[in-house]
Amino acid sequence: MLRSLVAVLIAILCVPLVDAFCPVVICPGFGNDEIDYDEPLKQPKEVGLRSVLARRGFDPDQIYTVPVKRSDWIRVAGGLLDIPNFYTGNAKPTGLGYGWYIKRLKETVDRAYEASDGERVILLAHSAGGWLARAAMGDGTWCDETGIRTNERIRCLATMGAIHFEPVDFATCVTRGALKSTNEMYPGAFLKDSGIGYVSIGGAAIMGDNSKELEPSTEADALYANRGEGSASRVAFSSYEAVCGKGDVMGDGVVPFDWSQLDGARKIKLDGVLHSINEAGTTIPTDCWYGSERIVDSWLPVVLEEAGIQSSKKSNEGGFGGLDSFQEWAKSIMAPPDRKRRNLIQSVGSQLVAGTLLFQLPGMVEALYENAPIVDSVPTRLASGVSIQDLRPGDGEIIKEGTRVNVQWVLKRSNGYSIDSSANNDGVPFIFVVGATEGNRAIAGLDEGIRGLRVGGIRRIVIPPGLAYTEGLESGKPGPIPPDFGPRQRINRVMNMLRDDIPGESFVLDVKATRSQ
Repeated sequence: MLRSLVAVLIAILCVPLVDAFCPVVICPGFGNDEIDYDEPLKQPKEVGLRSVLARRGFDPDQIYTVPVKRSDWIRVAGGLLDIPNFYTGNAKPTGLGYGWYIKRLKETVDRAYEASDGERVILLAHSAGGWLARAAMGDGTWCDETGIRTNERIRCLATMGAIHFEPVDFATCVTRGALKSTNEMYPGAFLKDSGIGYVSIGGAAIMGDNSKELEPSTEADALYANRGEGSASRVAFSSYEAVCGKGDVMGDGVVPFDWSQLDGARKIKLDGVLHSINEAGTTIPTDCWYGSERIVDSWLPVVLEEAGIQSSKKSNEGGFGGLDSFQEWAKSIMAPPDRKRRNLIQSVGSQLVAGTLLFQLPGMVEALYENAPIVDSVPTRLASGVSIQDLRPGDGEIIKEGTRVNVQWVLKRSNGYSIDSSANNDGVPFIFVVGATEGNRAIAGLDEGIRGLRVGGIRRIVIPPGLAYTEGLESGKPGPIPPDFGPRQRINRVMNMLRDDIPGESFVLDVKATRSQ
C-alpha cells in the first residue's frame, strides 16, 4: 500500500491536465466490483481509477461506474436456463447470462447523459466490459422505443485488456456464444462511421510459459509456487490458453495482447502493463495496471483524440507579452491540485469561504510562474466577500471605474478543477468596461476585484457564487462566459449548489490585464 501511495504522490507532481467536459462511464470487468475502480483492494481512494481521472480534469461528479457487485456475476449462470442456445454455443449477449449487465450499462450511460444536460459519454471498458459495451452499443439504435441513436449517447469506447475474439476452438469459449454473436452482429469498430471513436488498449507484460523449472522472482511468483501453480508465467499460460487456445503468447497476464486489439480501432500496446488491480489470482495490488496513476497517460490522450475532445488551438501571439505564451501559462495555472492541497481544501472549509487557503501555496505559485517575478503578497478580503491577490506586478495604467480593459483569463472552481480559459478559445481576450451596467460588462466579482490592478499584471480573484454568474449565462453577458456547453454546465453546477462535499465553494478567476483605454 505504501508503495502505491508513493507512486501516486510522485506521479501527481507531473500529471497533465485534460480539458474534458463530458461524462465518463467505467465498465467493470468479469468478476470485478465497482469498488475496484474507486478503492482497489481497500487502498486509499487516491489510488483508484476514478481519482486518477479526476486529477486530470474530469469532473468527479461526472465519473460513473456501472453498478456491479462481485456477487452479481453469479447471474452469468442464468445462461444455463437459456435453452438450447447456451448448450449449442449460440447464446446472445442480451440473453439470460449477460443481459443484466448490458441493461445496467445502458441505464448508467443514460443517467450520465441526463445529469450532464446532454453531453455524450466516454466508455472506459475493462476486460469483459469491453465486448459487453460493444454489445450494448448494438447496431446503432440505442433505444427502439424512442429512436435514440447510439451516437447520440456515446462519443468513444476505449477498451482495456478486453477479449475481442473467441478462442480458436470455439467450443471452449466460456461465453457459450455470446462473444461470437457480438462479433457476428457488430464486428470490429462497428459504429465508427457514425462518429463514435474506438480505442483498444492491450498490455504486453508476461509471456506465457508452462515450464515448471522457473525460479520465483516476484512476490506473486512465490505465492504461486507455494500454491503449486509455479509462477506468474505459468498462470498466464493457463489463462491465455483458455482465452485463445495458445498459452505461449504475450499478454497482460490474463488476456493475450493480440486478442485485446479490436479491428478498426486505434490500437495501443503497453509494455509491462498488467490486466487488473491485482496480480492475477492473488490479492497483491499492482501499480502497473491499465488504470494506474503512472499508466493512464500512456493511453488517455489517444482516447480524447478519438472522442473529439482535444483540438489544437492557434496561439495568440503577442497577446500575453512578458510570458513565453499565455497558452503555457494557462495550462500550468489550470493544473489539478496536488494531493496535499486537495486534502487541505477538504479539511478546512472555513478558509475556502474566506478565500485564503488557495493563496497559502507559495511553492505552487512559483511553479506556475517560473519565468516571471512573483509578488510576495497576501490575499486581501474585500467587504463584499471577494478576495484578491496580485501574483505578478504590472507596470501600465491603473484600472479604475470607466476603464475599458482587455483581459486574458483562467476560470477554476475552488476545489482546483478547471472550467475554461481564454487560451482554450484561441486566446480571444474578454473586453469590458469597469463599472458598466449594460453592454460589455463583467460579473460583479471581477468588476470589483480588478480595480487597482496595473496593466500587465496578473491578479487572482476568488469570487463567491452570489457575485458571479447570477444572470446571463446563456446570453453571454456579463462575462467572462465560456462559449461551449460543457464549461457552462460546470458553472451551473456551482451556481446551483449541487456539490455538498466542499463547503463555501467559490470561483477562482486569474486574470492578466493586457490593454486598457
